[in-house]
Amino acid sequence: MVEVHDGPPMDGFSVPLRLHNLLLALAGRIDDSALTEARELIARAHIDEAVELTTGTLIAGRIPVSSAEQRELALVLEMSRSDATLANDLLVDETEPVNTHRFSGENAPEFGIAEALDRTLQVLPDVRSVHAVWRNTPAGSVPGALPQRVVLVELGPEGNPPAVAFRVDTALRRAGIHSVVEVSGPGVAHSEYHQAASAAASPAWVTGSTTSSTSSFRPEPVVKPPAPVTSEPVAESGSRHSMRSSSTTTAPAEPVAPVVPIVSPPPAPEPPRKARSETRAERTADLTPAEVAQLRQALAEDPEKGREIAAGKPSMHEVVELPALDLDDPSLSERDRALLRELHAELAERERAEAAKMRLNGASRSGGDQRGWTAP
Repeated sequence: MVEVHDGPPMDGFSVPLRLHNLLLALAGRIDDSALTEARELIARAHIDEAVELTTGTLIAGRIPVSSAEQRELALVLEMSRSDATLANDLLVDETEPVNTHRFSGENAPEFGIAEALDRTLQVLPDVRSVHAVWRNTPAGSVPGALPQRVVLVELGPEGNPPAVAFRVDTALRRAGIHSVVEVSGPGVAHSEYHQAASAAASPAWVTGSTTSSTSSFRPEPVVKPPAPVTSEPVAESGSRHSMRSSSTTTAPAEPVAPVVPIVSPPPAPEPPRKARSETRAERTADLTPAEVAQLRQALAEDPEKGREIAAGKPSMHEVVELPALDLDDPSLSERDRALLRELHAELAERERAEAAKMRLNGASRSGGDQRGWTAP
C-alpha cells in the first residue's frame, strides 16, 4: 500500500502544477497522444480525469516508474478525489532510466513556429524562449509517426505552465503544425530527455524578439497608398507628377501621361428590321405623319377614301378609282415612290378581283333565272 499522506498541504493551483511537472518527468516514456490529452485536461481543470488517464496509460503499457513518481501519482489521485489505490498497480523500477531518444536540429524544426505563435506569445505572461527539435525515436507503447517535432518552452516565475502548454499546443494545431509541447518553469529539474532535446534544439523565439529565425518567411505588411487629394484622375496624376518632379533634383522626371479610364458608350440598339412577310399596308403604317399626308393626297381626293387606301382596307364591294401616279413629284422620297408603286399595283389587283367576282355573281344569278323559267 502506497503511503500518500506525506508532504505539505496543497492548494487548488498546486495540484495541476504538480501533475504538470510529473508529466514533464514522464515525457519520452508515455505516449505523445496521451501526454497531450492529459495536459489539455489539466488546463480545463479536469484534474481527476487527467491523473486517471496518466495512471492508466502507465499501467496498461507496463511503463516503469520510480517509487517517488509512484507516491506523487498516489498523492494527486487522492487530492483529486480519485481512487488512490490505482497507484499500487504501477510497475516500480528504481533503476535510473537511460535516455534512448535521438534528437536532431536539421531540416528547420523551428520553421513556421514563431508565425503560428505570434499572437499567443503576445498575451502569455513571462515566456522566456521557444525552441524546436525533431525526435527520431518512438515514445510510449503506442508511438506515433516519426520524426516527431518537440517544442520546448521556458517560462519565468510569473508564467502558468499548464495554461501555456495548452495555449501553445492549440495555436500550433490551428496552424497545421503537429508537435508535442513541453513547458517548464523555474525550479523544475530537467530530465535527461529534456537535456538531450535542448542540446539539439533550434531557437524559434526568444524574449524581446518580434520575429523568428525564419522571419523572411513572413509576408511583408501591405502599405496602403496615400489618399488622393482630388477625385478627378487627371488632376490627381498631375499633382503626383509635380510632387515627383519637385523631389527629384538630379535628373528631370519623365512626363507621365494621366491614366484616364476610357469607357465606350454602349452601341445604340438597331431598329428591328421588318420581316419580308409583312404586308404593304403594314409598311405604310410606318410612315411619318407628313409622308402619310402626301400619300393620302396622292391616292385620293376624298379624305375618308384616302385613309382606307393608305390602310389597305377598302370596302368589300367598292371599286376604288386610283388616281394617276405622279412619281416625278420632288416632295416624294425614293421610299414614297416605291410604296406608291406597290400600293397602286395591289389596289389595281384588288379592283380586278372585285370586278371578276361581280361578273361571276351576275352570271350565276342569270343562269338561275333561266333554269327556274318554264314555257307557258
